[in-house]
Amino acid sequence: MKFLRLVHVLLALTLLAAACSSDSVDTPGITGGVSGRTSDEATAGPDGASVPDGTSEPTVVLDDIELLSALRSFRDCAALLDYLRTETVSRVGPYGLDDGPRFGIPELMMVEEAEMMADDSAAQTAPASDAAPTGGDGDFSSTNVQVAGVDEPDIIKTDGNRILAVAQGRLHYVDVSGDQPRYLGSVDLVGESAEGWGQEIFIRGDRAMVFSTSYAYWLEPVAASDLEGDHAVAEDISFGGSPVSLIQEVDLSNPASMEVVSELRVEGNYLSARAVGDVVWMSMSSYPAQFQFVYPSGPDAEEAAEAANKQIAATADLGAWLPAYRFDGPDGTRAGLLPECDQLYTPAEFDGFTVLSVLSFNLAEPLGTGDAASVLADGHTLYGSGQSIYLASSEPVWAEPAVDDGDSVSMSTPTEWSTVVHKFSVSLDGPARYEATGTVEGHLLNQFSMDEHDGYFRVATTIGEPWNTETSESQVVVLEQQGRRLTEVGKVDNLGRGERIFSVRFAGDIGYVVTFRQVDPLYVIDLADPTAPSVAGELKIPGFSTYLHPIGDGLLIGVGQDADDTGRTRGTKVSLFDVSNPADPRELDVIVFPDANSEAEWDHRAFLYWAPEEMVAIPLSRYDHEGDDDFFGAVALRVNRDGVAELGRVSHREQQFVVEGCRPVDNGEPSRYPTARNETRICPFEAPDSYGDQDCQIFYPGWVRTEWPSIDIADDEKLLICWIWAPPIQRLLVIGDTLWTMSEQALQANNLNTFEVENHLPLSSSN
Repeated sequence: MKFLRLVHVLLALTLLAAACSSDSVDTPGITGGVSGRTSDEATAGPDGASVPDGTSEPTVVLDDIELLSALRSFRDCAALLDYLRTETVSRVGPYGLDDGPRFGIPELMMVEEAEMMADDSAAQTAPASDAAPTGGDGDFSSTNVQVAGVDEPDIIKTDGNRILAVAQGRLHYVDVSGDQPRYLGSVDLVGESAEGWGQEIFIRGDRAMVFSTSYAYWLEPVAASDLEGDHAVAEDISFGGSPVSLIQEVDLSNPASMEVVSELRVEGNYLSARAVGDVVWMSMSSYPAQFQFVYPSGPDAEEAAEAANKQIAATADLGAWLPAYRFDGPDGTRAGLLPECDQLYTPAEFDGFTVLSVLSFNLAEPLGTGDAASVLADGHTLYGSGQSIYLASSEPVWAEPAVDDGDSVSMSTPTEWSTVVHKFSVSLDGPARYEATGTVEGHLLNQFSMDEHDGYFRVATTIGEPWNTETSESQVVVLEQQGRRLTEVGKVDNLGRGERIFSVRFAGDIGYVVTFRQVDPLYVIDLADPTAPSVAGELKIPGFSTYLHPIGDGLLIGVGQDADDTGRTRGTKVSLFDVSNPADPRELDVIVFPDANSEAEWDHRAFLYWAPEEMVAIPLSRYDHEGDDDFFGAVALRVNRDGVAELGRVSHREQQFVVEGCRPVDNGEPSRYPTARNETRICPFEAPDSYGDQDCQIFYPGWVRTEWPSIDIADDEKLLICWIWAPPIQRLLVIGDTLWTMSEQALQANNLNTFEVENHLPLSSSN
């Protein structure tokens, strides 16, 4: 079974020495010196000549391993297994693949010193973009995305005739094709096992594809003998404690009885996805958590534990490294490992045992297992241009290793960071293909820090510690694919000394970078010559923008926080910049919402720009500790060269307490509960004692007549005082003349001109 279990190992050190080496193991299919080779070392050419990595494309075959410059691929599963065993054995220690002791490991998982140091005779072997989109197509808006034409998954989607929204673990269907919206039904996405969270969707025709992360403890293992593919494994496939990426296909053809018809689970963390037309590319990161390593109970057992772990690595099968999948569909269950052995690549510079994958699907076809292309490297942040998928990971560079003085372990802190970027090419005709890898100094902010334009890849990073900006600076680096490497060809640095990046946006030959510590320098970067990028202009203003959105006509919108001279934030700020002259950027206007924040500050999909009305709409939340000036809703702004002006606000609060048979208390009583968060209602005895998820206190007629004699209440009635908290609005979209707002509890239709509520549709977990 592929889950962590108790292992007691009795070893003979002489036997282990024959099977493993403390540094490396020569295994069939791999010649010595392949593992651990650095980028500066050369590989031997077919004629014995040296072939430097990254300079050309010669193919060099060492047994069954194919070396393509900075790229390694594998011709069959045997060669892949040999490589993985060799690399793992050379790196495993007494505490597995970690650098030092694991604190907090249960005692039962430790190997006792007495067992580790047993007599040799008792030994045994351990088991084995250009301008931003302006709103949507025709009469409705679409998800706000980074690159026009490259869709991103979200919790709400519309095609102008229907709205599909994910709330409270269900996918809800609302028909908006007629004069009045109609709630038609929902489907449970989590089931009795409460599996899956963070669901987001794509929709096409009668099919929705839902992505989430889960832990599938409840699934029965799939026998090794029933696995698909050429991967040889000895153990059954089980999803125990590992995160699982869950992809669900939902049949939308009958909205009143929608159904999850297929589910694909793959070991690993779901990262994100992109779609062009019907083709979807999903990325995930899988760490090998299936090794049954032993751990010493003390320093005296470390040598024997290391020897045991090397033996475990040397005899493990592919299931210890490759992510397993399980597909449940109309034709039953099947399972196996991803990717196919010849679709797993590894850079010349060893980058760990994480399997970073891009799976390809087609929304016009039933869900399958996905054509996987993978690289043995880590990645967390996805950027998609439509032609390429880039997956990046920022990792600390440790100044010195941990020091164990026998009493405690002294851990060093990272003073430098580096960002590794992996490029996959994608097309509408076939699966993704791993292309190249590059490294840039510094750490990445988010997906907007990356961009592909005219064959060049641009990336913005901050050099220095993320939590200490005393000596930090930022840069924009231009990379070009040369062979199988992403190679630096240009750079502009020394941006915002003592600050870090808060937002980035690329638009053709121009890049915008905001850094912040006490004031907000907005840098305009000229990227017309990719080999010599430069700062074209700079603007310093209070506060900072965390999201930048070009709207054409030389205008740029910034959403972030206002700040005082010390850098203390004061509330959500929306700025309008004139960047028509890159050498002289200006802030035309600004509007500040004191003590507020907006989801659009950290999630660009919460930002709506509707070009026909020159309107920006964002969620807005303000919590007043005194209880008199709360606001949880959204604000709409007119944004053009004349400035920024508020058009109106919408909230789901006024729709919260609507119970048939209940009436409000009009005389202001009960006076002891005067805050803005309370609603009082007189209701029949048979009415519910609470409203939805709201907390209510019940008062019966005798008490009411004594405490609040001015309230007229009948003997068969009760008084409810409910503490109402308006659900924050998460998304906004436009369909025709309607501004739709979504919270976790409801979809609400608001008139686009007056912002008055026209319809309110609850999204319940029991719908």
